[in-house]
Amino acid sequence: MTTKLKTTYETVIGLEIHVQLDTKTKMFCRCDNDSDNAEPNTNVCPVCMGYPGVLPVINNQAIEWGIKTALALGCEINPMQRFDRKNYFYPDLPKGYQISQFFYPVGENGVVEVDYLAQDRKTKKEFKLGITRLHLEEDAGKLVHAKGATLVDLNRCGTPLAEIVTEPDIKSPEEARAFLQELQRIVRTIGVSKADMEKGHLRVDANVSVRPKGQKEFGTKVEVKNINSFKFVEKALKYEVGRQIEVLENGGTIDQETRGWDEKNNQTIPQRGKEGDIDYRYFPEPDLPPIYVSEEQIKNIQKNMEDMPSLLRRKAEEFGLPYDRISELQDIATLEYNPLVGYVKLMGSNPGLDPVKVVNMLIKILALGRKEDAGIKITDDMWQKALEIVVSKKDSFTAKDSDIEVVAKSILELEKEVVERYKKGEEKLFGYLVGQVMAKMKGTAEPALVQQILKKLLTK
Repeated sequence: MTTKLKTTYETVIGLEIHVQLDTKTKMFCRCDNDSDNAEPNTNVCPVCMGYPGVLPVINNQAIEWGIKTALALGCEINPMQRFDRKNYFYPDLPKGYQISQFFYPVGENGVVEVDYLAQDRKTKKEFKLGITRLHLEEDAGKLVHAKGATLVDLNRCGTPLAEIVTEPDIKSPEEARAFLQELQRIVRTIGVSKADMEKGHLRVDANVSVRPKGQKEFGTKVEVKNINSFKFVEKALKYEVGRQIEVLENGGTIDQETRGWDEKNNQTIPQRGKEGDIDYRYFPEPDLPPIYVSEEQIKNIQKNMEDMPSLLRRKAEEFGLPYDRISELQDIATLEYNPLVGYVKLMGSNPGLDPVKVVNMLIKILALGRKEDAGIKITDDMWQKALEIVVSKKDSFTAKDSDIEVVAKSILELEKEVVERYKKGEEKLFGYLVGQVMAKMKGTAEPALVQQILKKLLTK
């Protein structure tokens, strides 16, 4: 959409995300939680089909993973959590209600710091995003629209979901995509979900509005649904932002409505109007007791948490790897192996290695394992051999301390704003400064020595 703008607008986006938890069984019954390859309506039981008189039983693994996910998103954990009935009718909801958490969710008031590589594939961008709440609930079934009929598949009924609601802090479609990709990395890192968007393990609805720059009041929000990939999230939101601006510039008003993404025609299309908030008549689920979580339980979960993707990126920067290569490493991660974890481990135990050579070797091994006809499974022995190869080809670093100091001083002079932020407590920026010096030295400086000299200069 191309319109000559009379007003400068800013975008406001909030997300509602459902993450399917990868537990062995469903949320309130013992049915298998993996229905991806099951025939329709075969992975069901009286509990998830909502037969009269049946009683649900809470899946404790789902509760623990809900807490784990909330902690990973910086949320405060509620010591008392409770399930409620959300009452509404839909053909794929046989009970006529969904068991969810409305009044006492798992966690609230979280904050996630997101850094990502901009579209120019050079610039590192950062933003903070508030997490309003994370609660657990069961999934409904799904409708399959066939020629001349609509069919119901109830296999998905009762699947455990973590619903994550963000604050309206997202300022662009690019940021929305970056956060969703980071969320996928987080839930995969902590092992609670495969988060495959194409299979519906991670689903997102976006609330989008625009307003004149400087205006405090939000514009009328539009909900955008049916988005099943990161690429389409960005495309759908870009289109919707442009559509709303064009309507306003032509003197129109934005209707509060739900729109779907039509990927064939690359546009959002109206689905239904919204008169206001629906009254779901929430009340406490009478068949389930409240859940009490002790401080000790929370501490035990926190103690065993894996390193978050943001921490791994920060460590990688401190080892002298340019940010674009860090992004490249995390983008080729698989469910089985995250090469960024491998890189940080290798560099941590062998700080004299050339960071770029280590990355190139990791990428070669992953490419070998991904060959369709190779049938090769990446093993620890292969990583050890890769390390031996890199060590045997290790070049001696030729740069002297004085050379490094001259370059480091020039970088600190160029990056005055970053230096100021670092000195005010943003310690993660140290890795960025190391990366800038390493890039300028073109592989001739030992990363550990660069860190040492930079720390000395920054404390002056």
